Amino acid sequence: MSTFLEQIEQQLQVALAEGNLESLRPVLNDEYPADLADALERLDLDDQYAVFQLLEPELAAEVLNELGAETTRRILEQMPVAEVGALLDEMAMDDAVEILTEDVSPGMREALLDEMEPEDAAEVKRLLQYPPQSAGLLMTEKYVRVRAEITAGQALDHVRKVDDEVETVHDLYVLDNTHKLIGVVSLRRIITSPPESLVADIMETDLVTVPPDMDQEKVARLISRYDFLAMPVTKADGRMLGIITIDDAMDVLTEENTEDILRLGAVESAGLDQPYFTIPLWRVIRSRFGWLLLLFLADTLTGNVLRVFEDELSAVVALSFYIPLLIGTGGNTGSQTVSTIIRGMAVQDIHAKDLWRVLRRELVGGLLLGAMLGVVALGRSYLWDQNVSLALVVALSVVVICSWANLIGSFIPMLARRFNIDPAVISAPLITTLVDATGLFIYLMIARLLLGI
Repeated sequence: MSTFLEQIEQQLQVALAEGNLESLRPVLNDEYPADLADALERLDLDDQYAVFQLLEPELAAEVLNELGAETTRRILEQMPVAEVGALLDEMAMDDAVEILTEDVSPGMREALLDEMEPEDAAEVKRLLQYPPQSAGLLMTEKYVRVRAEITAGQALDHVRKVDDEVETVHDLYVLDNTHKLIGVVSLRRIITSPPESLVADIMETDLVTVPPDMDQEKVARLISRYDFLAMPVTKADGRMLGIITIDDAMDVLTEENTEDILRLGAVESAGLDQPYFTIPLWRVIRSRFGWLLLLFLADTLTGNVLRVFEDELSAVVALSFYIPLLIGTGGNTGSQTVSTIIRGMAVQDIHAKDLWRVLRRELVGGLLLGAMLGVVALGRSYLWDQNVSLALVVALSVVVICSWANLIGSFIPMLARRFNIDPAVISAPLITTLVDATGLFIYLMIARLLLGI
């Protein structure tokens, strides 16, 4: 926790205990919205609304945008509709759209739109027409637009007069008479060019744009790939619709990374991307139980394998001593591989066409890892049991299991992507469970063949 956040939380707790919240009004209105939001998340439900009421409208709108969905919903339910509408007017319209689509009911959404300024409400309604998780819902229609025939000096004068609600002036978008995007010129280029230079001569015409129905994660990764501060959104015919700014792209990537991390841990991510203390415990239990039940049932495969090889284990009891070592090694190897592959697919280093190339690479990697670990296993096993044959079984099993785990850990996520399934759903615990059962089978089959039992 940051020092600022600790100070805010301490001040809030003291004021709440003394019943003197009003004394905090000037203090709170000088704090950063993100810090205030974090402090509010840690308060009781009744106290959250009491503190939120102390904020000036502009700051309250920024704090509302930083809060998690649960807290936002609780605060909005206690506020008069007219006040909520006024707060939405203070926000960037893409942020208002996010609240209206995720944090309020359809009925309340219509009531809030009626309370907003007509111009803002009209923009929100246009944005709400786009599909969920699309670029259209993420964009803002407020950006700096100029004509190609004006000079750099005239463009700079225009920037000085733009609406305060424009989110960024870093780039100026050059449109023709039909509202088509024909170029982009940075404010830096405008400032450093001679005032008489025409925008047409200094603008960039090699454009990267996205359609309004593109998935938000793909847009965010394009912004990251090209180091843009904003991405223009255009229709198929090139007409400009709006821009998506980098702060919104960062939020999308954070949400997607949170979702992937939860799924890699075999946790259903729906509703769990909120601050820890705001998530109802029952929702956490429900999100975890399904996966745990699946993994529990999958783990019974290990027991079935042991039953099949019951005679071998009875004949050479020492075989059982190495089971935790071998299935643990296989599971860890598979987890590392699946994490690496999912990350590679997420940042588009790995594509569907790379399947055989990836499998060859991971097979070689598994053999090398297995060989190095196998040498260690050979020595360790011999020191324990003074049995060369058993040591060879353990060492060879390590080589085969590591290679197999690498193949499984790379093949299954890529197969999932091939069938349009999120690879993160094929979580590391599931891969580990599969490798445990199959690795045990490999170990005991090698023992049967080499020991003649």
